[in-house]
Amino acid sequence: MSNINLEIKQNVATLVFDLKDEKVNKLSFEILKEFDEKLNQIKEDSSIKALVIDSAKKDIFIAGADIKEIEKLKDEKEVYEALMEVHEIFNKLENLQIPTIAYINGACMGGGLELALACKYRIITTNPKTKIAFPEVKLGIFPGFAGTIRAPKIIGLINALDLILSGKTIDAKKAYKINLADTIFDDAQKEFMLEDFVKKAIYGTFEKKVSFNLLNYAPFNEFIFRKAYKNLEAKVNQDFKAPYIALEVIKATINKELEDSIKIEAKEFSKLAVTKESKNMIKLFFLFEKLNKNYEKTSNPISNAVVFGNGVMGKGIIYLFSKYLKDVRIKLRDLSQAHEILKDVAKIYDYSIKSRSMTKNQVDFKLNKISYTDKFVGFRNFDFIIEAIIEDEKTKKETYKELEKIINENTIIATNTSSISIEKLGSEIKNKENFLGVHFFNPVNLMPLVEIIPTKHTSKETINKVCEMLISCGKTPIVVKDCAGFIVNRILLPYLNEAAFILEEGSKIERIDSIMKDFGMPMGPFTLADTVGIDIGYKVATILNEAYGSRMPISSIIEKMYEKNLLGVKTKAGFYEYESKDKYSNVHVTSMLENNSRIFEEKEILERCLYIMINEASRCLEENIVTDASIIDFAMITGTGFPAHKGGLLSYANEIGLKNILESLRKFEKEYGERFKPSNLLVKLVEEYEDFETGESLWKH
Repeated sequence: MSNINLEIKQNVATLVFDLKDEKVNKLSFEILKEFDEKLNQIKEDSSIKALVIDSAKKDIFIAGADIKEIEKLKDEKEVYEALMEVHEIFNKLENLQIPTIAYINGACMGGGLELALACKYRIITTNPKTKIAFPEVKLGIFPGFAGTIRAPKIIGLINALDLILSGKTIDAKKAYKINLADTIFDDAQKEFMLEDFVKKAIYGTFEKKVSFNLLNYAPFNEFIFRKAYKNLEAKVNQDFKAPYIALEVIKATINKELEDSIKIEAKEFSKLAVTKESKNMIKLFFLFEKLNKNYEKTSNPISNAVVFGNGVMGKGIIYLFSKYLKDVRIKLRDLSQAHEILKDVAKIYDYSIKSRSMTKNQVDFKLNKISYTDKFVGFRNFDFIIEAIIEDEKTKKETYKELEKIINENTIIATNTSSISIEKLGSEIKNKENFLGVHFFNPVNLMPLVEIIPTKHTSKETINKVCEMLISCGKTPIVVKDCAGFIVNRILLPYLNEAAFILEEGSKIERIDSIMKDFGMPMGPFTLADTVGIDIGYKVATILNEAYGSRMPISSIIEKMYEKNLLGVKTKAGFYEYESKDKYSNVHVTSMLENNSRIFEEKEILERCLYIMINEASRCLEENIVTDASIIDFAMITGTGFPAHKGGLLSYANEIGLKNILESLRKFEKEYGERFKPSNLLVKLVEEYEDFETGESLWKH
């Protein structure tokens, strides 16, 4: 069966990618072989005056290389040889003695973009679904089909570094601006615009934009490379090698002959592709894909929502629903709040306007979807209601009682509580099958993870409809069993607490933060605590202490800070004092600490902070809060910023060795008490010579 159709009309060849039994076009080795055969046919036919490469898939050009094939490659030599075969094909395309035109209408990613770069011309449509990117860095690799070589020549060094090192996505207008597209137009104009472009290309009358980039050459490029490296250092942990090696490859190949450059690129790509780092990132990619398909399409999806609560979380949820749903209603305590709330929601949209992903008119249209009321009226026709009000069980239950009087029997009620039992909150609700927890993370506009917490009464239909709605809003939901703290907060709070205990014993705020940031966390535990708010951390810690007792004690420094209203960024004083953009450790906090000058080794700080999380994650599996270890990995990466290249918390534990972790926990238990007592599951896994990847049968029941 042909996956690439060749048509020849009026001396113009068109190759149309249309992979059988696939929703998208991917460049597998089999497809590339077929592409090579088609190129040979074109090369041998002297009547052909031009080649157009197109796609029959809706909103897709080529989504990239087949990642499953990359994942299977285990040996550097095997990767290198496979790459050289691809280069031979792409070089054949580049060296055709006729105009070659990539017609890009839809997603063009990775290997698909590298194929387009091997063409002489690129036409990119203004279809909103047209997205251009080199996402390879997010898989722990970099463009390996000469993308690091061709991109700087075509779009200039600065633009190439921007795309390759970040994995960012651009649209047609941006592609045209940086010279990636030779022309852009609406796909509806294809019939006559493409024909006209092809004729101009054949007769040499199309005026291609000048592509000479002075900044690609010394001494200017040296300054650009230095700046790019400094930017990476500021944003990306050095353990995550892919962007750093990509930068070195571009530096080593800029302005060199293609043949030599290809060998350099292929050699470095081959090393990266077989690393644990890359395998971890690819595994995460597939898990992300799986979770985003984890629902069944309904005939009547959720299209509108009511939001109770207008704090930071409430405003974030209002923004999200105004962006993706048809109608959003806000329940206010007082109508006078409306102006400020809408103003704050509009501020979240500011980045979209600045980055040009949305126009001001588009933002105004989204904001116009929002209506508000200070009464319990006008909710009967809404599909979904979520409250993000004060963390108080009684207040929440009273809200649900009022709501049930005025909504229809199919309306789903959700709570955004971060720690109160969902079973308790739903105990007095009449339509229990329509109640569940939907826990967003702050900031809602940036954090992809949402925890869905059903009660034992919540219907499968309700869970499915909420999953469908969240995924349509660009979120990735995970379903977890009800327990105090759910997954992320239950595992994260012991980490934050442990950092505070180490501080009380004599270490320094900046040192602990620095060690955990060097490990790969996006920010240190004290910076995180200040950002979230000491008051919120204290309340969640109190709930966890009530639920789990003495193995989750609350640090005394956290209690003192809460009492003295040192709440972090919101009060401009927490573990740090905040003045304009600067921050420095808060003397009011350090003065509360006992004068203990114990010196901690970095190893102990790391182990105490990380192993206490691993131990709690193990308990979550033991209690079947989730039954898949990879869900915990995903939750900690997307909910807390645990370094993705380390594979997630439990993958990292497997890498260290559970026996080593168990020995350290037993040592810490003797020294620091019950909070380090190893979980039964961890002990069992070590006894059975299993880990969190192989020992699933030991906790699934």
